[in-house]
Amino acid sequence: MPWKPSSSATTLILSVIKATSLTVSLCTNVSSADTLKHFRSPDAALSGQIWDLRAESFVDSANFLTQFETGTWLLLGETHENIDHHNIQALLINQLAQQNRMGTLALEMANSDQQSLLDATQKDPNSATPEQLEWHRGWPWEWYEAPVRTGLEQASRVVGADITRDSKMAAYRDESLEVPAHPEYTEYMLDLLYESHCGQMPKSQLGNMLRVQYARDISMRDAMLANTDPEGVNLLLAGTVHTRYDIGIPYWTKALNSKTLLMVAASEDSDPKSYYPQSYTDEPVADYILFTPPTEYESACE
Repeated sequence: MPWKPSSSATTLILSVIKATSLTVSLCTNVSSADTLKHFRSPDAALSGQIWDLRAESFVDSANFLTQFETGTWLLLGETHENIDHHNIQALLINQLAQQNRMGTLALEMANSDQQSLLDATQKDPNSATPEQLEWHRGWPWEWYEAPVRTGLEQASRVVGADITRDSKMAAYRDESLEVPAHPEYTEYMLDLLYESHCGQMPKSQLGNMLRVQYARDISMRDAMLANTDPEGVNLLLAGTVHTRYDIGIPYWTKALNSKTLLMVAASEDSDPKSYYPQSYTDEPVADYILFTPPTEYESACE
């Protein structure tokens, strides 16, 4: 049976983070190799490994983070309901902090209205609660506690990068808002939105949803550009669609110095290329894939 993440896994990872933080002066060479072992599964040979899509080879996970220059952004594309992905996010934040290179942490899961709460909580991160942050219940706190709390402790700033609910509704209704994309992008995204809503949304409303997607991407892009820490490696936590080169934030800007890592639950299939996301282009949609243990997802369409 595939390994299923649980709240106990989050507790374990938080314990590992706290332990390594307390002993950082004695263990200055804590590496990805030491921590990704927690994400290896006998049911998936690829789990716990990082694949470079351009070089078509595996990456030395022990030195993965050291390749990124300060001032860059690493976009971590997640599957929202995968606890493994959130625990890995927390570990990467902690590893950068141990290197004294953790910059800004930007969140799809928080919006601009929460920024003052994030700033205030960062002064006393141990006091962080979902109530204090006005954390939206659509992003379950038990999923995101590990990366958010670690970010509040270690990042130079934690930024709510998404637009507010009112802004989403405004984008949905604003028929004058144009999405300046190539036809191939538009056709692909409309199909993706239709499938993601289980084929139940009237196709006449898909253009409205595309405007919301565009507005959210632009909001996150602008938040990242405005909050880049030039002395650290900056991280964005977001769903995979927002982080891809073909349909996400990087599609809309060349000014953002970024790389994309997609976290993907592996299966028995040991061919990395079989996990490449479908796209309308032959170009790589990301720079790296980090394979995590097999996970059973509940279908939203059943």
